[in-house]
Amino acid sequence: MLAALAFFAGIAAALAGARAGWVVFCLGLLAIIVFHQRQLQRLLTWLDEQGGHVPDDKRVPLPTTNGHWGEVFYLVQRDYQKNMSLSQHAVEERQEMFQVAGALPEGVVILDPDRRIVWLNPSAQRHFGLSPERDRGQYFNYLLREKRLLEWLGRGAAQETLAMASPAAPDRTLSLQLAALPNGRRMLLSHDITELIRVDEMRRDFIANVSHELRTPITVIVGFLEAFADMESPDPQQFKAQIGLMQEQSDRIRGLIDDLLILARLEADPDLGETEIDIASLSQQLRGDALSLSRGRHLITLDLDTEGALRGSHAEIYSACMNLVSNAVRYTPVSGEIALSWDITASGGLRFSVRDTGEGIEAQHLPRLTERFYRVDKGRSRGSGGTGLGLAIVKRVLLRHQARLQVESAVGRGSRFSAIFPAERFTPATIDPAAPLAASPAVA
Repeated sequence: MLAALAFFAGIAAALAGARAGWVVFCLGLLAIIVFHQRQLQRLLTWLDEQGGHVPDDKRVPLPTTNGHWGEVFYLVQRDYQKNMSLSQHAVEERQEMFQVAGALPEGVVILDPDRRIVWLNPSAQRHFGLSPERDRGQYFNYLLREKRLLEWLGRGAAQETLAMASPAAPDRTLSLQLAALPNGRRMLLSHDITELIRVDEMRRDFIANVSHELRTPITVIVGFLEAFADMESPDPQQFKAQIGLMQEQSDRIRGLIDDLLILARLEADPDLGETEIDIASLSQQLRGDALSLSRGRHLITLDLDTEGALRGSHAEIYSACMNLVSNAVRYTPVSGEIALSWDITASGGLRFSVRDTGEGIEAQHLPRLTERFYRVDKGRSRGSGGTGLGLAIVKRVLLRHQARLQVESAVGRGSRFSAIFPAERFTPATIDPAAPLAASPAVA
């Protein structure tokens, strides 16, 4: 461009004199400067607009021109669009990361080098009782002044975990862990381990209960065997009497092991092996077994208000119903009444109930009856031959059939245990209008 200007200035000088040539050169140089200044101003204006100072709808596009400025504009716009794409991708990844962290069940708190809160997710809000609007930028140390927590943060050991009660919910237990981040930041992770602790306590209680239940009969058997070993000539009559007691304790151990195996199978086997169970046939089977177990000591009745089929595992449903029946027989005094009944619920489901005239159960015990080895009266339960696992088995069977256990009891007025099956598992019998009505069977 300067070469062209010099050429034209030379022509002007040759035609009109040196002074005219210099005038043309100066004017041309001024024009070039103005042109470059204008292009530079356009570029600066466009760059300023891209900084977010101007709304998108009012931004002026980068001009299109030829020459070096056109190449500069193209390169600048290309690099800007590339950087914008990378920046947008980074923003999207950052938002996605925060969304993922926000959905975690674990609490996440990002702390700067001074332990000020940079970000926290909803789980951390619940665990620590913090608010992102109120507490962001605040010193974590000032918000939570628990001594053990502050000492642990001060050590900053990533491999060391801390278990502590939740500041927002003291009945919950948190496990805390630190992780180092770039630029001196740290990530505080909190995990609610309340259920893990509860399960571990249940496991320990279960082992202790099983050990206790087995120790008593084994001790009795071992005691008899040691006594027999010390006898030079055992009395046959005494020996025979003690054999019966040892047999009783052996049956107790076998019953306990059988119930434990049943529970283990129910929890491990997802397959029900479903069949259509005839209600009338199952009722007669339960009634017959109840009479055999009672041995004439109780008045046992059966009220069958409906007939049809129940879909499920015959072995499991029989086991659950028989557990309810055998409990009633065990805990009902001699000459008491035990009533078995089947009826349709208001929602169209099927209900099997066992009502007895026993001593009844106090209200505070009802929510815990299905816990393994839970006994209202430990001495009376062991004396009746129960293992403490019957209702736990009932609960598990019913859950596998989408059913539920209902318990109604009052001290001095007896109890009623009901297994309630959903309507989708019950198919009522088709009634023939011409057939005579059958009376509900009752057996004493």
